[in-house]
Amino acid sequence: MNQGHLTRRKAMQLMSLAALGSLAIPTTTYSTTTCTDFFDEEIDTIHIKKGEGKVGRIGGIDLITKLSKNQTSGNLGCDEATLKPGFLGAPPHLHKHFDEICFVLEGTVTIMVEEKTYQVNAGDWHLRPRNKMHTFWNASEASARFVDIYIPGGHEEYMADLAKLFENNGRPQKEDFSLLEQKHDIVYLWSKLPEIMAKYKVHL
Repeated sequence: MNQGHLTRRKAMQLMSLAALGSLAIPTTTYSTTTCTDFFDEEIDTIHIKKGEGKVGRIGGIDLITKLSKNQTSGNLGCDEATLKPGFLGAPPHLHKHFDEICFVLEGTVTIMVEEKTYQVNAGDWHLRPRNKMHTFWNASEASARFVDIYIPGGHEEYMADLAKLFENNGRPQKEDFSLLEQKHDIVYLWSKLPEIMAKYKVHL
């Protein structure tokens, strides 16, 4: 059995842990809900209880970070999110060095990859591969709750940096997104945003 197989097996085990936890999302600014900030250290065994994690808000998303790359030897990071009706979860973008897996817990998330859209319902899984333009939104009249898994990990750090820009009723500016592109593995495709917003009647 080669090392690559072991890594994939470990990643799948951790994905299952993240997906099975049905957790309530607080609606406060980005902070730690537990007395120990376990996101900054590697831990052999992890038990994430309901309500634990770092919570924040990004536009129409209430976010809670569940696992970081520091906890998984870099293999994955994981966020749980609630997306409000009518909101686009992110501008169109792509990543060069990691894949994203979405597992929907409640409601429906519409995910676009390149020119194709997918209605991802509660209980469904969806893979967004690296190097492909994607975005997602909530076209329904009820909130959607889902888990996003990043393989390998690291994108949770981008989500944390973005959430900080929304603290105290802040709104990211053009230069903020440029700095995020320089620091993290994300390429925004702004030219596609107006068409998507108009066609699917969603907003950031």
